Amino acid sequence: MSHTGSLGYGSRYPTRSRRGAAIPVGDTDAPDILRKVATATVLGGLVFNAILCFVNTRIMGTADRHVIMAELAIVGCTVLAAMTRKSAFYVIFGLFVSYMVFLFMLRGGQVNPKAVRDILIPLAFYFLATRIADVKLADRLVLASGLIVVGFGLFEYLFLPTFLEYFNVIGYYLARGTVTLDQVFGQTKGLFISGQRPEARTILPFLGQHRVSSVFLEPVSMGNFGAIIYAWALFRGREFRLRWVVFLLAFTVVALADARFGLYTCILITLLYPFYSFIPRLVWVVMPFFLLAVLAIYGITSVSGGGPNDVAGRFAVTAHILTQLDLGVVLGWETTNAFTADSGISYSLTAFGIFGFVALWSLFVYAPMADARGWRFHSMMIIYLLLLMLISDSFYSIKTGALMWFLVGTASAYRRADGPRSGQSRAATPLSA
Repeated sequence: MSHTGSLGYGSRYPTRSRRGAAIPVGDTDAPDILRKVATATVLGGLVFNAILCFVNTRIMGTADRHVIMAELAIVGCTVLAAMTRKSAFYVIFGLFVSYMVFLFMLRGGQVNPKAVRDILIPLAFYFLATRIADVKLADRLVLASGLIVVGFGLFEYLFLPTFLEYFNVIGYYLARGTVTLDQVFGQTKGLFISGQRPEARTILPFLGQHRVSSVFLEPVSMGNFGAIIYAWALFRGREFRLRWVVFLLAFTVVALADARFGLYTCILITLLYPFYSFIPRLVWVVMPFFLLAVLAIYGITSVSGGGPNDVAGRFAVTAHILTQLDLGVVLGWETTNAFTADSGISYSLTAFGIFGFVALWSLFVYAPMADARGWRFHSMMIIYLLLLMLISDSFYSIKTGALMWFLVGTASAYRRADGPRSGQSRAATPLSA
């Protein structure tokens, strides 16, 4: 007689019957509509900004409210599809909203809906993935996303004048109010501000100074996406027949965008791959706060402002931003007008306060695994987020977040047919060390 266990966040993993047959993972009774919703929402999160950019360029003017409505539609569908009788999703989101309402009250009634949205996206896509737990679907989404991004990116790179006739990127961001005419020196047509590298390229200099943005419309997310799909192909290994195609797509994405962050992340997660099962989770929990302390000390003792547009310079910017945050902002009861988009860790502190950030980060690190092997992808995404926190808050964007969190949920819930039993699986991951 077979039985199933239960992941701590509410999704099921398979165990073996006495005859050794593998029981399917995920919600075996879930209708196929769930997979269709997952496909539509993950790919929708990837491309909806490009669609709105086309609409703004060729059909009608758009505004920030159109972006908000599109995100609400995507996330709303994801939440509905992720709902089950299990209570984990509702408890976690309920506690988070209650905490944020408390912060809003301490801040004199200043409500920041973006902070709620920033956490709803990971929760929705993670729990939808754990409900479906279909690793083949995740493979197809990674491959399809990579082909879309590279195909659209090559169109931008090879036929830039034609591309801008249909996708006026800077005009779209002006319409949204994300940038102002002063910031783009009065330019109303062209690529995003960072779409041209002012200095020589780091990756494949012969490609010129054009940094391709593809469907993301800005190159930062392009580099993030390359690191995510590379990590998935590395995690899946031989089980993913087309992994080498994904590797090629990932390197193409990184090269087209001249994404130094993406390149360095791919190198680091590969070098650390043999050690993931030996690193205690407690190390990952305290790591952002260790980095926070180091950067704060560096900012106080050595940094007086920004830095050059390289890795050391971006760290200097983060250190400088951190030193400008008041204690009340860090603790969560005050707000600030400081620009924190270039420092993900600073933005997180201003949005959630130190206690909220500790809780959210710990929840992510200690997410349950149905199979010990899933911890490898989880570790790679921990490294990705740790590095990205130092230079940008772009990991909160749905453009890359939808796919990333769906993959994290899939890796957490998926269990191979030849995997260890639940007790062995938990022992093989550094849960308590």
